[in-house]
Amino acid sequence: MSEHSKPDSNTNRDIIIILIQADLKHNQLIGNLRKIELHTDEYILKLYEVISQLMGLGKEPFEEWFDIYDSFVLNAHLHSISEEPDHLLLVAEECYELLCASIKVKHHLNTLEVV
Repeated sequence: MSEHSKPDSNTNRDIIIILIQADLKHNQLIGNLRKIELHTDEYILKLYEVISQLMGLGKEPFEEWFDIYDSFVLNAHLHSISEEPDHLLLVAEECYELLCASIKVKHHLNTLEVV
């Protein structure tokens, strides 16, 4: 495989963080629409499916991973709304780091079960 065709983990990380940030912003919007009693169920993006695939977990991540992701998405409304491009970026990065940690923990526990 040539240098140009190798996947770049930093680029993958950046894409995942941008997707998490977008999902957080989207859920802020959805949360505010619900506050004014607009029906929003059909506007769920399920970006977690894409993110979990990019992280090597397939379309259906394990429960602890999903719980971490969902906790960030469900609490997006607690953050102020802003038009700034970096808005929620630090939150998205924190979410990403915890998702990575959960994968490491899961992998560690799985290797212990094999022994």
